[in-house]
Amino acid sequence: MNDNWAAIILFISAAAQLFCATSCMTSSSRMLFAFSRDGAVPGSKRWSTLSKNRVPANGVVAIAVIAAIVTLPALVEVNLGTADAPFIVPVAFYAVTSIAALGLYLSFAIPIYLRWKHGDRFQVGSWNNGSKYKWMNLVAVAEIIIVSLYLMMPSVAFGNPFHDGFSWKFVNYSPIVLIGSLVILAIWWQVSARKWFTGPKHNIDPAVADLLNE
Repeated sequence: MNDNWAAIILFISAAAQLFCATSCMTSSSRMLFAFSRDGAVPGSKRWSTLSKNRVPANGVVAIAVIAAIVTLPALVEVNLGTADAPFIVPVAFYAVTSIAALGLYLSFAIPIYLRWKHGDRFQVGSWNNGSKYKWMNLVAVAEIIIVSLYLMMPSVAFGNPFHDGFSWKFVNYSPIVLIGSLVILAIWWQVSARKWFTGPKHNIDPAVADLLNE
């Protein structure tokens, strides 16, 4: 492969990552805004504030800062080769993409599992899987669990804590971020949130909502 083709492939990859990062920033900041509007996030008043252009600017900055912190391990060079013949492995990149995929997959698993758990008590819409949900939902949840476990595996052998050459710079830290976030959320829920959070706030007249549901 000549240098021109390598440059084209690199440009396409970089552009794709830029668009992906932009979409992630947009969706994450809007979700932070939506949850803050319901008072479900610490500092909700700040994150639910809109700029003069109707943009949750504070939420965008908060998400950008969190994303930068999660990506900080990328500053540590991971070289599996030698100084003369380097073989750089983007361990942090693998971890960050795994974190994003894990969050997305697990958010899918929650409604899929709850629909299966509710069984016939669940009020289905006009489009549904009929009775097939009894096995399809279990297969979907199993697939999500398997893929999630795969995404949390070390990307190189030295990231395995039981390996003789283990070093923290090789670690796929996606399970640390995921489990750590869940632990913090669980503690916050037990200590504070469950005492005052009662669900999403209604911002529409009940009579209008009933009319729309007819």
